[in-house]
Amino acid sequence: MRVSEARDLGDFDRFKLCDHLKSYTAAPPDVLRIDEKHIREYSIANCCAVIITSNHKTDGIYLPADDRRHYIAWSERTKEDPEFQGDYWPTLWDWYLLQGGFKHVAAWLRARDLSKFNPKAPPPKTEAFWAIVNANRAPEEAEFAHILEVLNQPNTVILKDLQDIADTDVGSDFHEWLKDRRNRRTIPHRLQECGYVPVRNAGEKRNGLWKINGRYQAVYAKAELSLRDQIWEATARTDKKQ
Repeated sequence: MRVSEARDLGDFDRFKLCDHLKSYTAAPPDVLRIDEKHIREYSIANCCAVIITSNHKTDGIYLPADDRRHYIAWSERTKEDPEFQGDYWPTLWDWYLLQGGFKHVAAWLRARDLSKFNPKAPPPKTEAFWAIVNANRAPEEAEFAHILEVLNQPNTVILKDLQDIADTDVGSDFHEWLKDRRNRRTIPHRLQECGYVPVRNAGEKRNGLWKINGRYQAVYAKAELSLRDQIWEATARTDKKQ
């Protein structure tokens, strides 16, 4: 399956194209539903070989840093390069169509040794891959990472910890961003990108928050910790009476 001239403009949701392609670029699911016009839906085996082409390097598609589905190859060559001037393209197509070029390419591919290729291994992350990932990072993500580094990567963190460091180290602009309630919904996502996940307090059935310094607050723990350790670390921060 080829997706030509991909460009995820993000008019509504810049993650939509990436999410939509997930079922085509990996399994499970083992089958894909096909919905042709005037025909009842049916299933086919999920064995797509997806190729995406684009002239837009950093705004063609969205990719998260932990992506394991895409191999990114990028060329800086353009049609204006001296090598492509004159009769380069007519000569190339004559070779393909009239001189057996397609057969030569097929023979070369057939002779390639693929014995060391592991189709189950994640693809290498190229410089072009990281260029796409970094272009889609929110500006605040680097500031979150910096604060966590200043805090020496604690096992748990709460919003007050971030605000205190932002006020004294990062600068007042980010401190105001953290205080703005309109940004509260994005904070869990930004922390998750930095390796921290929210820990639910099962004993507080109303909101799942933890009572710290007399206030109910969300606690975020390192994602690498086991669930048991995350809960233990969160409990250690709570008021003694809880």
